[in-house]
Amino acid sequence: MFILDDIPGFLSRQYYQEFAHPYLKQVFDSFPKEWVKVYHNDANIGPFLEDLADVGFDVLNWTHKLDLNEVRRRTGGKICLMGNIAPLEIGVRGTPQDVKTAVSNELRNADRDGLILSVGGGVSPGMPGSNIAAMVEAVREATSP
Repeated sequence: MFILDDIPGFLSRQYYQEFAHPYLKQVFDSFPKEWVKVYHNDANIGPFLEDLADVGFDVLNWTHKLDLNEVRRRTGGKICLMGNIAPLEIGVRGTPQDVKTAVSNELRNADRDGLILSVGGGVSPGMPGSNIAAMVEAVREATSP
């Protein structure tokens, strides 16, 4: 199950806790536990990252503007992370070499456990096939022994 809701990313932590957290939790708790639940929010979730680990989803797809290791640390490593390559700046407008460099930089210092590397919430319209291939190739290079 994939829930896309950027609106909480426009709230302060106080307002998130009051107006979003209990309702997101209710939504995710409404579906069977064995389902894989993905939450996409690429707005500013920084103010309430610590609160997200107990919402009830399995995978967080967040903005590339927040550092992967910071997101992992602040969510306590309790959820799988999906990201963190810039979808437009790198995915659509970048060259294959830009994509490979971004992937390499992201994976160099990252804890790769529980990570699904992706561009934003998915491939954006206009992303060249050569950039998708470059991303796959860069991941293979970074993860091969």
